[in-house]
Amino acid sequence: EYTMRIYNSDGSEPEMCGNGIRCLAKFVSEIDNAPPGKCRVHTLAGVMVPEVRDDGLVTVDMGEPILVPADVPTTLRSDNGDDSAPAVRAPLTLPDGQTFAVTCVSMGNPHCIAFVDDEVYNKDGSVCFDLAGTGPQVEGNAAFPARTNAEFAKVRNRALIDMVVYERGAGPTLACGTGACATVVAGVLEGVCDRVCDVRLPGGTLSIEWRESDNRIYMTGPGDRVFGGELAL
Repeated sequence: EYTMRIYNSDGSEPEMCGNGIRCLAKFVSEIDNAPPGKCRVHTLAGVMVPEVRDDGLVTVDMGEPILVPADVPTTLRSDNGDDSAPAVRAPLTLPDGQTFAVTCVSMGNPHCIAFVDDEVYNKDGSVCFDLAGTGPQVEGNAAFPARTNAEFAKVRNRALIDMVVYERGAGPTLACGTGACATVVAGVLEGVCDRVCDVRLPGGTLSIEWRESDNRIYMTGPGDRVFGGELAL
């Protein structure tokens, strides 16, 4: 068993990091010289169970999505008057006048997902969505008392979504594992994607499954050692 804590670039501590736990599982597997298999990792969002597979990829049981708005947390609500119903395609108006239809999901940390009509990537793969301008207006919006991660997604087909993310406490990042999970949940709730769906981010592609049999989210992706070194404390 292991414990993982994550710190953002602004010094804040998020409850969970999907990419981080995948990399941690691969790292401890390598340093322990352990065969492919599962381990348990304690996080602020609860105990997560990553599995290093025979093919080198890592699958993480990310648990069940949290959809009750007050628990995300968000003040946005569904339009049916039921406070416990998921906030799906709720209108969110930003200070600059932009309005998005957003769906709110927590994967142990809050996410606000907007499916957009315009492309989020250029043909060369670079990001063309205005994350720097729009992201902070969503992250710090009064509708999210604990702030939120902001995902902007373009549906390619029912099995593929392009997504860019402005992370709470970190700004634009190359990938967000919990965000990819939340995006697929939002896509299923909005009826635009299937329960098994790939999410393409600037840093690579993650495979997400929201399993109907147990309501849990399973995220699969790589974890590759980039460099090693020693740090004097």
